[in-house]
Amino acid sequence: MNNRKTELETRVLSSKGRALFDHELIELILYRNVEDNKVSEKLMKLFKSVGKVINADFHELKSVTGMNDSAIATIFSVRETLQRMLKEDLNELPVIESQKKLIEYLKVTIAQSTVESFLVIYLNKRSRIIDEYLQEGTINKSPLYPREIMKRGLLVGATAMIIAHNHPGGNVKPSQQDISVTKTLSLACSSMDMELIDHLIVTEKNYFSFLENRIL
Repeated sequence: MNNRKTELETRVLSSKGRALFDHELIELILYRNVEDNKVSEKLMKLFKSVGKVINADFHELKSVTGMNDSAIATIFSVRETLQRMLKEDLNELPVIESQKKLIEYLKVTIAQSTVESFLVIYLNKRSRIIDEYLQEGTINKSPLYPREIMKRGLLVGATAMIIAHNHPGGNVKPSQQDISVTKTLSLACSSMDMELIDHLIVTEKNYFSFLENRIL
C-alpha cells in the first residue's frame, strides 16, 4: 500500500492534483485512516461524486464498510476547510455584490446534501454576513419557521437576509410551497423593517434565484 501512496503522491505533485480520478483523491485523503484502499471506490459508488462524499453525514459515511470514526473526522475536516475558505472569500465584499461567491459557498454548504437543508444568511446594513441559521429536513422537505427566522434576525440586529435551500433531486424549479413560503417570509420581513433580498434554490450543478426570476 506504501507503493500505492507514493504513486498517488507523485501524480499529485506532477499535476497539482489534476491527474487523479475522483476515487483516488478520496483514497489519498483517507490513506492514514483506513486499511482498505477500496473504501474510496465504495464511497464513490454510493455517493456518485466527491462533493456528495464530502457532504455526507456521519451515519451515511459509517454505513460504508471500512469507514471508521477517524476517517469520518478527516472527511468532516476537509468539508469544514472548504466552507471556511469560501466563507472568507464571501466576506471580502458585500454579499449582494458577490453572487458568484455566494453560489459557490452554497454549493459546498447545502447543495450536495442528501436531505433538504434550509440556510438563512443574516446581513447588516452594509450587506455583510453577521449570522447564519441552518435547518435540516428530509429527502424532499425542509421545514421553515418564519417566526423563528424573524426572532433570530432581530436578536442579531439584521437589516436583511438571504434564504437558500437545496433540492436533492437535482431540479431547481421552485414548488408552489417554495413560492408560498417565500412570500410569507417576505411579508414578515417587511413588517419588521427587514428586507428579504433573495431566495436561492441550489443543486450540485445549478441554481434558481427568486430575485432574478422576478418572483420576489
